[in-house]
Amino acid sequence: MNASSPESATEIDYLITNQQGNKVTEEWIVRTFSKRNYIEKFYREAKGWLGLKEYQVRKKDALLRHFILVFTAYTFILYQQLMGGLRKRYAG
Repeated sequence: MNASSPESATEIDYLITNQQGNKVTEEWIVRTFSKRNYIEKFYREAKGWLGLKEYQVRKKDALLRHFILVFTAYTFILYQQLMGGLRKRYAG
């Protein structure tokens, strides 16, 4: 919302969630949606670089193995980026 009250707002954004009760507070909304960018970035990179959507299997076990391999590769790549990569470790 771009104003201090709904009556004076020209734009209003809505949030739909399946959470109930007192859990949905302003802090919870900010905390939850701040994680959204990381999740979207992961799926974009996993689909584009690691072939998350390029599976050619039909059985549940094979599909699960494919997802695990993609997640493992993504984790390894992130770890290498955070630690300086393989070049730094084996440069000498």
